[in-house]
Amino acid sequence: MAENDLADEPRLPIFLRAVLEDADAVLAAARAAPDSLADLIETDAAQAEFLPLFDPQSIAAAVLDARGVVKVASRLFAEEGGERYIDPGLAQRALRSGKPVVVPVAVESDAGSESVIFVYASAAMAFPLWRLPPELAAEAPAGKVVVLTTLAARAEPIERACAAFGLTGLQTRIVLAVVRAGSIKAAAGRLGISHVTAREALSDVYRRTGARRLPEVVGLLSGLAFGLMPSQSDHAPLLVDVWGLTRKQAAITLLVASGASREEAARALGLSVAVVRKDLEQVFATLRVGSASELARTVSTMRALAALLGATRGQLGFADPRAEPLRLLPRADGTRIAWSEYGPAGGRPVLIVHSSMTSRQAPSGLVAALQGGGFRVLSVDRPGFGMSDPVAGLRAGEHDPFDAAAGDLIALLDALRLPTIDIVARGGAQAVLALARRAPERIGRAVLVNPDPPSGADGHRHGPLGAFKEAYLRRPELIGTFARLLGGSLTRERLQRMVRQSMRGSPPDEAAAADPRIAEDYWRSVRMFATGRIEGYVNEQVAIARGGKPAPMPGLTDWSVLIGAYDTMHDPDHVERYWRDVLPDSRFTRVPGAGRFLAMTHANRVLDALRA
Repeated sequence: MAENDLADEPRLPIFLRAVLEDADAVLAAARAAPDSLADLIETDAAQAEFLPLFDPQSIAAAVLDARGVVKVASRLFAEEGGERYIDPGLAQRALRSGKPVVVPVAVESDAGSESVIFVYASAAMAFPLWRLPPELAAEAPAGKVVVLTTLAARAEPIERACAAFGLTGLQTRIVLAVVRAGSIKAAAGRLGISHVTAREALSDVYRRTGARRLPEVVGLLSGLAFGLMPSQSDHAPLLVDVWGLTRKQAAITLLVASGASREEAARALGLSVAVVRKDLEQVFATLRVGSASELARTVSTMRALAALLGATRGQLGFADPRAEPLRLLPRADGTRIAWSEYGPAGGRPVLIVHSSMTSRQAPSGLVAALQGGGFRVLSVDRPGFGMSDPVAGLRAGEHDPFDAAAGDLIALLDALRLPTIDIVARGGAQAVLALARRAPERIGRAVLVNPDPPSGADGHRHGPLGAFKEAYLRRPELIGTFARLLGGSLTRERLQRMVRQSMRGSPPDEAAAADPRIAEDYWRSVRMFATGRIEGYVNEQVAIARGGKPAPMPGLTDWSVLIGAYDTMHDPDHVERYWRDVLPDSRFTRVPGAGRFLAMTHANRVLDALRA
C-alpha cells in the first residue's frame, strides 16, 4: 500500500488519517489552535477498539463444506476430536442466514462432561473478521462454513503459563490436573498423590502467582494460556445470550470465577449469601460444572471465544509465546510484574529498559549482541505497560510513575537475588534515574541510548510522532485520549507508515525502518498497546509533560550516554546539553551514522559502551 493511499482504510479515524496524510498541517494546527483538535480526537477515541493476542495452539477451529464435513482443521480441533460435535443443521443455518450461530455443547473429556461454546459462521464472514489459526487460510476459498470453539484445556499452553510464574514440575502437574478435573481432591486422585500433598503444593502456587483462592489460580492460568485479552471487555452478555443466565447470575458467575467467595460476591452485588448460593447452584447446573474452579476454567474459555468473536480487524492475530519469554512476579497486593529472561544463566546480568512507546520485548539484535558479550539479558514491563499490572492507586499526574517503576525493579532484583545489575536504557531514562535516586547501590554500569528530554525543553518536531509530541505538550490532559485513539487504531501497516514518515531526514533511521527484522522487532514491542494496556504510557507521558528538569546527579562515572548524530525527534545538540547538566560526570558519545534506532542499528556500540 502506498503511503499516500488511504482510500482502502475506511475505518481509519479522521484524526489519524489527517496525521498520516499531512502531519505538518496537524502540527501547525496543534500549535496555533490546540482546542480545535480536542473534539475530533475525543470522538475518534470513543470508537477505538482494543484487540487480543492469541496463542494459536489454544484455538480450535475448522473449515467445513456445505454439508458440514470438515475440509481442514486446526491442530487442536483435530486432536480433541472436535468433528464428533459438529451439527450439520447448525452449519446450514449459519450459511443460509449469513449470521453466526452460537450454541453451548456438552463434550466429553478425560475429566467428564463439560460445556463449551461452538460458533458456526459462513466462511465469507468469518475469514475477514475472526482471528483464525493460519493453517486454515489455505481452505478459505473452498470452504463454506467455519466452526470455532475452545475445547479441553491444553497441556502445553498451561505449562507455559505455569512456567511464567516459576512453578515447579510438581506444582505444574497439580495445576494442570486441577484445571482438567475441577477440584483438588479429584486432581490428587488422578496424580496418585495425597490430598495433603496437593494442598501444600497449591499453597505455594498461591504465593507465587499472587492469587488468593483456587478458582483465581485456574482462571488466571487458563486465561494466560490463551494469550492476552483486553481487560475492559464485559463478558456478561455472552453468559446471558448463550447459556440463558440472568444478568444477576452472570454477575455472580464472573465474581466467583475471578476468585471471590460467596460472601464477597454477595457484598459486592448487595445480595444475601443465600440468594448467591441458590443462583450459583443454577449456574453450575446450566454450565455443567461442579466447582468454582471448573467455573473459572469455563469462563476463561468463554472470554477467549468472546474476544475472537468480537474481532473486526485481523491485524494482531497470533503471537508465539515461545519467541517472547514471559515471567510474572506478584507484588505484595497480588498484582503482577511482567519480565523476560533471555539468558544465558551464567552471564553478567544486564537489564534492557524499554521506552515509553514500547514494552519489554527487546530488540533481537541488541539481545544477541549482549549475549555474545557475556551478559545475561533481562527486561521488564514498567507498571501499566505490556503485561505488568498498573500499580494500585497510581493515577496520571498524581504520583511519580518512575518511582513506582523503580520499586518494581527492586522487587525483581530481590526475587532474583541480584545485588546489582547493569542497565541498557533505550529510552526510559527517567526510570533509571528514579532507581539511582532510590537505590544507587543496585546499579552497576549504565548506558542511556538517546535519552529523551521533556517535550517542552525541545522544539524539534517532525512527522506523525512529532505531531503527537506537540499535541501532548499543548494539551497534556488529552494524553489518555490520544493513547486510546492510537492503541485502538494500531495495525502493523499504520505503525510502519507513521515510523517511515517520522524518520524521514535521518538516513540510518530510514534504512532501519525498511529493515524487515527491525520492523518486526519494533512491532512486537509496540503492539501491546493495541490490547488496551495504555495506563503506563499515559502516566509517564503526563509526568514528562508536566515535570521539571531533574536535579543534577554527579558522581555517576560508570554511566555512558550514547546519542545518535541523526534524530528526527530531538536535536542531538540539545539532548547532549540537557543531559550533561543532569549527569555531569558521565561519559557522552555522539555516534555518527546512527539515529533514533541506535540501539537496534548499532548494538555493538551499545555493548562497547557497557564494557567501557
